Amino acid sequence: MRRPFLIFSLFAFVATFLVRDNPFFWDTVQLASKHAHFFYGTNFSSLILPEIMDSGHIPAFGMYLAAVWKFFGKTLPAGHFAMLPFLLGIGCLLLKIGGHLSKEKKGANTGEWSNEMQPNYAKWLLLLCFTDPVLASQSVLVSPDVVLVFFFLLGVYVVLLKKTKWLLVLAVIGLGLVSMRGMMAAAGLFLYLLFEPESKFLSKFDKKKDAVSDAKLSGKTFWEGLKNRFSVSFFIKKLWPFLPGGLLVAAYLAYHWQAVGWIGYHGGSAWAPSFARVGLQGFIKNIAVLGWRMLDFGRVAEVLVLVYFGFVVLREKTFWGDENLKRLALLAACVFLATVPTQLFYKGLLSHRYLLPFFISLHLLLFHFLFGGAAGRKFRKPVFAIVILALLCGNLWVYPKKISQGWDGTLAHLHWFGLEKEAEKYLKSEGIPYNKVGTAFPNIGPREMIELNGAGEGFTEKDLEKNCYVLYSNIMNDFSDSEIDELEKDWQAVFQNEKMGVCTIVYKNPNPAKCGN
Repeated sequence: MRRPFLIFSLFAFVATFLVRDNPFFWDTVQLASKHAHFFYGTNFSSLILPEIMDSGHIPAFGMYLAAVWKFFGKTLPAGHFAMLPFLLGIGCLLLKIGGHLSKEKKGANTGEWSNEMQPNYAKWLLLLCFTDPVLASQSVLVSPDVVLVFFFLLGVYVVLLKKTKWLLVLAVIGLGLVSMRGMMAAAGLFLYLLFEPESKFLSKFDKKKDAVSDAKLSGKTFWEGLKNRFSVSFFIKKLWPFLPGGLLVAAYLAYHWQAVGWIGYHGGSAWAPSFARVGLQGFIKNIAVLGWRMLDFGRVAEVLVLVYFGFVVLREKTFWGDENLKRLALLAACVFLATVPTQLFYKGLLSHRYLLPFFISLHLLLFHFLFGGAAGRKFRKPVFAIVILALLCGNLWVYPKKISQGWDGTLAHLHWFGLEKEAEKYLKSEGIPYNKVGTAFPNIGPREMIELNGAGEGFTEKDLEKNCYVLYSNIMNDFSDSEIDELEKDWQAVFQNEKMGVCTIVYKNPNPAKCGN
């Protein structure tokens, strides 16, 4: 297992080095740069962020990045390399989990597994997860979701491999420090522990002689067993590793409420529209969007394979005899229930990165089908190759301009940085100042917050009635269909560039009188 980790470490270092000068992008402008700027500038004097940038959760990631800047300088490379320890941690955990899930059976007719891990198989789990366009994209950004994935996998490592509960305590605290979504992922792990199939490993996990036995949990009848499982003592036994992290988050939220009078978001926040409640029609639309997210960026191949193998194990009635399959299916179900349904009730919470814990759970399930269980061994190599190829090709998926796309969930966003620089170069060569150019998220505001270049000026929010120029790109989802039509029909394209489906266009207002030129 050492060799795959060394290869991955080298790859992660090289990838980080190559993107070291990339500016902040998408939500990282807010969650990384702006938060870190506040703590850096105030020398960590307050836990409460200014309302204009306050995201409502513990801003630990911004503190971490600000601390990195204090030690290594406020530069883009410092931020990117600050992600490297978490990327390496993710790689290490995936190898350990993969080795556990790919244990070989001792005999053809036994349900027992050997203690021999299969590192040659474990590396394929590493490959599967990092070819996921969403994780790959977040991995080349200065993103709190990289930290979230690390602590989530640490929790998965504990509950699947039955490691010490103190590691689970650490994982839950880490998830709570990242975001509220981190706590939702922790809730998924808690649900898993409540419902997990009991086994001979339970006593090792609890490290107590009075651990609840299988016999007591099963009871004389199904309902008796269910009652025993949800007894107060059993519930507390499973709950206590989650208490330190839960109490930490609760304490911060109470402090935040007392200081500013709101939790999560407020009506005047920039992201308040995303938290707008939807009606029945919006709920149905969100279900459709969720289905799209599940199939997007090449994931359709993985979902189809999972559906096929699910049909096979149900048809052959092998599900209940496969301990790891039961655990992984339960994990995926619990993570889904804890993290996804609540997103369906709001307008804009179905971002690809919000689904990362569930996506990773599906990767674990597919890996087991192919390398741990019997169902997928016959077609292991071709099926795995098809899934990997589909995920890699997912980074080439670019939708038409009028279809919003999750650009922080695909490596296609990397083309934006060079294209944006070329557009800025043109504007400067023509003597066009920032305040004459309208644009949209994620390119609005002081360039310092995006590029760390010390510039206080930046592009303004688009207003086609007042802007002299508009910088448009298809990575900007906030241009309405009518605005795109108006720009293409009535405005003059004075500069345009395109690479691998990503475009930037500078439009000039056809009515100079409106912009004062």
